[in-house]
Amino acid sequence: MSDLAPEHDGEELRCLLLRSGGVIKVFPLPGVVVLPRTVTPFHIFEPRYRAMVADALDGDRLLAVATLASEEGASQDRAPIHPIAGAGTIEGEERHADGRYHLGVRGLGRVRLLAELDNGRPYREFRAEILEDVYRPGGEAALARQRAALEACVYKLAEVLPPETGVRQLAELATRTRSPSALADLVAAAVVSEPVLRLAVIEELDVARRLDLVAGEVASVILTLSSGRAPRA
Repeated sequence: MSDLAPEHDGEELRCLLLRSGGVIKVFPLPGVVVLPRTVTPFHIFEPRYRAMVADALDGDRLLAVATLASEEGASQDRAPIHPIAGAGTIEGEERHADGRYHLGVRGLGRVRLLAELDNGRPYREFRAEILEDVYRPGGEAALARQRAALEACVYKLAEVLPPETGVRQLAELATRTRSPSALADLVAAAVVSEPVLRLAVIEELDVARRLDLVAGEVASVILTLSSGRAPRA
């Protein structure tokens, strides 16, 4: 895990979406959220999504991973989805002889899925717009308190979890990560596991509120571990 220079991520996403005419391939899944600046692995086996990945690899390598509105939608062709999704680029792909793929999607930013296209393909495509972080007056400098609170939670988590969990590397990364928006996303990707909470993180554009949300979830994990209970799955 590393700080991937969030301003460059945003520029990359803007360039890719511009080249595609504002159209993005959409991979809808139940309970899955791809957060910016992190890599999420996927095993692609359904024919419609094998076709999607093949076309993406031949083109812009750009995907949006959208969260289905319900688990029942996984078996439907055009099931309702949450309109705010994580957009990213395919990297580290491996194609198997039977047509399956193993790949990673590196999150680049948040997009709003505006309208679905009638593309004549087995997978879905949407017109999309990039969603920018929202800062209050004072910008990043005004978030020193929220940033410090989240960093303190991460350091405390490193004291209660064993080193093999990777939490110490997360604490070191938190110190090196300059952008408060990136800090919130990176910590959420590593610590927040419950789908509804990850969805809340991807949908929160106000960086101050996102920092508070993630800090609250990390504090909840610390409290659970300290009381001897298992964290929420």
